Amino acid sequence: MDHSHHHGDMSHGDMDHGDHDMGDACGHGHGHAMVFHSSVCQEILFSGWMTTNALELFGSAVAIFFAGVLYEGLKYFREALHARASAATGDSRVNITKSECGNNGPCGGTAVVKYTMLSSGHVVQTLLHFLQSTASYTLMLVFMTYNVWLCLALVLGLAVGYFFFGWRKNNVVDVNEHCQ
Repeated sequence: MDHSHHHGDMSHGDMDHGDHDMGDACGHGHGHAMVFHSSVCQEILFSGWMTTNALELFGSAVAIFFAGVLYEGLKYFREALHARASAATGDSRVNITKSECGNNGPCGGTAVVKYTMLSSGHVVQTLLHFLQSTASYTLMLVFMTYNVWLCLALVLGLAVGYFFFGWRKNNVVDVNEHCQ
């Protein structure tokens, strides 16, 4: 596009667009919608994951729904591993002190578990934290497509996942949640 001359009364139709990518039939290539919309045409996370019809959008929504359920399962799994370590008070990899539990003896389910830096439990928790962080921010990016159907699939998946796994958790509020 040559902008070196005076535009004057030149309308958009008079502009030479040259080799610019103007998008496909769904409008891909025109940028990202910053408002909620219900279009079936949606680019999701990667340039290769595009929906162009309702069936493709539905399939993507189902995949995102299950990703939300699995995300809640991962959060529960991390807590269950932590609880198992809390029960292993005789394990040399876990250090629970009386002052951390109070002066009334064993902590029960409220133990403060301190792994050593190179313990297998800490390495596993670190890897699971990496997975949880990655999943959390990836799901946030899905929500930021602002596609109503994908957003609805995601929050329903998180709700169903919480229904399946949340009742077994020891904490109602997860202080390690990344995107809340």
